[in-house]
Amino acid sequence: MQPTTSDPSHSPAPPGSDDLVRAARDGGVDAAFRPALDAAEALHRHMVRARVVSARMVALQRSEKVAFHHASLGEEAAVAGAVLAMRATDWVFPGAREWYATLARGLPLDAYVHHAFGSASDPAKGHAAPDHAPARAFNVVPPSGVVGAHLPQAVGAAWAAKIRGDDVAALALFGAEVSAGGDFHNALNFAGVFKVPIVLACRAPADARVASRAVAYGLANARVDGGDALAVFTVVKAALARAASGEGATLVEIVSPVLDRLGGDALTDAALVSSEVLDLGPADPLTRLRAALAREDRLAPGAHEAIAREASAELDAAVAAAERAGPPAPATIFDHVYAGVPAHLAAERERLAGTQRNGG
Repeated sequence: MQPTTSDPSHSPAPPGSDDLVRAARDGGVDAAFRPALDAAEALHRHMVRARVVSARMVALQRSEKVAFHHASLGEEAAVAGAVLAMRATDWVFPGAREWYATLARGLPLDAYVHHAFGSASDPAKGHAAPDHAPARAFNVVPPSGVVGAHLPQAVGAAWAAKIRGDDVAALALFGAEVSAGGDFHNALNFAGVFKVPIVLACRAPADARVASRAVAYGLANARVDGGDALAVFTVVKAALARAASGEGATLVEIVSPVLDRLGGDALTDAALVSSEVLDLGPADPLTRLRAALAREDRLAPGAHEAIAREASAELDAAVAAAERAGPPAPATIFDHVYAGVPAHLAAERERLAGTQRNGG
């Protein structure tokens, strides 16, 4: 099978090129990327919120208030840039580290926090680990508990949409470690054979060269600078347009930025709740987008800090509410498991409810 190519009108760097796509060159934004500036303010807002939330969740995990959080510090452009490029009808299949996809698609922050705490208001009723929030109403499939298992699921969903004639494309987000497993091979092989409407977006270090593997499966491919939100948005949007038009799947390699303190391990607890976390150096995607917006006169003075303060205040309220809510009722262990609860479990649920009523 020959590798596919894309219509150059879809992207400034057609899938199949091994060049690393960047939007900002010589201090400005190339003409081919200027349409992405219309989404730049939304990108900036989501990236700041993602940074604030992830930093706080790291601090909460360190203090043992939440059991688990996949830090995404420095990965905001990769996640927000890709997700905001989607249409409302499209579906996203994130991994656990791409947890912000649910918030970018519309899940309220308080629902995410209740889920992280496993509180009585957790939409998953304590049935799923933190960062695996259910968000079906926003066309988000929860991450799988098995790393990489969501790739064949995403391809299958895209194939189903194609069979039904639905105007739907899928976006699967994952890390480079997944590309070493069988699920990656199975997903790409199926996507290539059946020409399904999907974009497989892989966050990868610069030396991984994951995109070149698309050729063997007959997929289009592109490499994009993961620290450049405008470039990620443009390339993923073009690949989704290509998928929706019936041209098949694209493997997009989002090359992660090199940050001195990527992941937050070197940040002190004090830094995690201070303005320091909003600027992790010149390679920081937040710093880069902020500079691009300032050059284009699209960022009001103080807007960056105002968004961070607003997100922090909203997060404070959500954390306080989750702590007050307490754990789910024991009987909810039976919820969301069976469409029709088997008789023996229904009896156990009734016995448990009776015990709780009697104060046992």
